Amino acid sequence: MLAGITAHACQIKPVQAQGVKAPVEGVIVQAFTCKDAEGEHLFVESRQAGPSAQGKAAPAELSFYKFTTSGAAYIKRWQARDFAPTDERSASSARSARAPRTDRFIVRDVDGDGVVEAFISYTLPAQAPNPDDGKLLVYYKDRKFAIRGAVAQGPGDFGSRTLDAGFSVLPAPVQSYALSLWDSVALPKSLNATSGFNITQAPEH
Repeated sequence: MLAGITAHACQIKPVQAQGVKAPVEGVIVQAFTCKDAEGEHLFVESRQAGPSAQGKAAPAELSFYKFTTSGAAYIKRWQARDFAPTDERSASSARSARAPRTDRFIVRDVDGDGVVEAFISYTLPAQAPNPDDGKLLVYYKDRKFAIRGAVAQGPGDFGSRTLDAGFSVLPAPVQSYALSLWDSVALPKSLNATSGFNITQAPEH
């Protein structure tokens, strides 16, 4: 639990990859079910090789899903997809790149309305000397919100944090939980006077 935030966790039940009957692309990394006031939901993370340009290595494709079960059927509520960049050199000479990393996949009812929110935090590795690219997706009432920025690698580093333009419409407990979760992932583990965040807000359109 993050400091100062009260959230209601649903009862998570892990599902083995071979037991997932929903239409999911790629190799399943993790899957679990959770029940709230709307019914039982299946959440899935999967990976596969994305589309490749001629002569270049295929990027890693990350996908995250939410399905609601209805009898034997699965109703897809949302899918998030992203691609990890690859080495700019040709596929035949590219070194093995660091894999993208999922830091958190959390489902819980933060605002106490009986319906769970989903929080997905992951890091896409960058080529040195650039910082890794961090993202936190927040699904509230099946609408996606995001925090994006650079992930600090160590003491003295600066991260950055850019909020979606609509982030402020989220209930205050959901905003607070998401920001605390982002800080736990993106800030360096040992802070000093010159460490921290550069924070911006995306403009309204």
